[in-house]
Amino acid sequence: MKKNIYSVFVLSGMIAFCACSVQKYNSPGMAGYKTVFRDSINGDTAKNSAAIAWKDFYDDPYLQKLITEALDSNLNIRMAIVKLNQAAQSVKQSNAAFLPTLNAGVSGTLSDNSKYGNTMPAAHPPFTDLKLSLSSSWEIDVWNKLSSAKKAQQALYLQQQSTVNAVKTQIVANVASAYYQLIMLDKQKLITNRSIDSYTKYLETVKSLKKSAQATEVAVLQAKAQLATAKAYLPQIEASIANYENYLCVLLGKAPAVIDRSTQIDLMAFHNELLAVGLPVQLLSNRPDVKTAELVLRAAHEQFNVATSAMYPQFILSGVVGSDAKGITNWFNLPSSLFWNAIAGLTQPVLNGRTLKTQKEIARLQEESALLNFKQSLLTAGNEVSNALASIRYSTQQAGFQKEQVDALKKAYEYSQELLVNGYATYLEVLSAQNSVLSSELALYNTYNTIVQQKITLYRALGGGWR
Repeated sequence: MKKNIYSVFVLSGMIAFCACSVQKYNSPGMAGYKTVFRDSINGDTAKNSAAIAWKDFYDDPYLQKLITEALDSNLNIRMAIVKLNQAAQSVKQSNAAFLPTLNAGVSGTLSDNSKYGNTMPAAHPPFTDLKLSLSSSWEIDVWNKLSSAKKAQQALYLQQQSTVNAVKTQIVANVASAYYQLIMLDKQKLITNRSIDSYTKYLETVKSLKKSAQATEVAVLQAKAQLATAKAYLPQIEASIANYENYLCVLLGKAPAVIDRSTQIDLMAFHNELLAVGLPVQLLSNRPDVKTAELVLRAAHEQFNVATSAMYPQFILSGVVGSDAKGITNWFNLPSSLFWNAIAGLTQPVLNGRTLKTQKEIARLQEESALLNFKQSLLTAGNEVSNALASIRYSTQQAGFQKEQVDALKKAYEYSQELLVNGYATYLEVLSAQNSVLSSELALYNTYNTIVQQKITLYRALGGGWR
């Protein structure tokens, strides 16, 4: 009796010790970083532009229609959802691991012994043996191995869910980016056509001056060359428009086609207010890729617990029940033909070629790698936000100077034409002013587009676009 009590205490002690060895997961939070933003105008507030739904952030009806279509039809999103459904099946399997297994078996033997052999022949040959059995096995989750495996699968499921959101965020940003590229190209096309009209009028003016001996054939040829240069911009712009339309169609999951878009958009009116970046810690809940990295870390931690628990004794209950009888008539002679057994087993790995220890060490290193990857995702997120903020700030300053340049050049071109007609300026001065106006206007809209693109990038970098 004392020995039995002692055994119970020893077993209870082993269970308590091993249960404590399974470590609870603790979120790394900001992983020791006080901030991952270089600087921000309003980074000390809890307001965050990432909390804005994409339909509110992108209020253009044409763009909203394109984004909705992309979210419904984009192949990358659909593939991510398929993988999410696969992860859901793995979660169901991990839940079922807590239940006993049950197997059914049936077998029949028909035999007869030789009359001249060592075995006595059956009294009524041939000999029949029929067996029907149900066997069951149940692993008791003493060391939380099954619980840890379940938590790991749940983390992987949530990780895939975050991956779906990350894909959605990127698709929304890509569609918006391509759409505003088209808007910018439309503006540049309009500017170029307007310049072509201006160059054509100037060419007619120079031809008239030549007739009155106030200009030479060189001036006419220079005007023609300037007009041809302006016209040469158009095929480049048209090609870029076609390329972005085709790219948008890929995002929409359809064959190349013309993309409908607004013609009344002022690029500088796109979120001309300051975008709130919030607090760095909000990246943990807003950015799907950061959430994905943390969930991978959590799954790796639980897999380490599984590998640790595998080194402890395995406690399994098993049993078999069925009917076994010689001859068909005896098979249904119940309960006399029934047989059963019940087994409780405790198996402790002793020597297994270092397999379990190796698995544990690999799991530990995988968890360490996942933690480093999580830290890297935080730094990457902070870098993207910081770069976007800097680009918006300095590109806005650049656009202000370029707008002053364009206004001054337009006046210079207007004055030079009047001076040329009145004989106070040469055609070279007019050509120089004319060419400067076109190139500076195209450059200005490139800068406007850069600001828009960086605001789209900032919205995505903060974690906006999947809500």
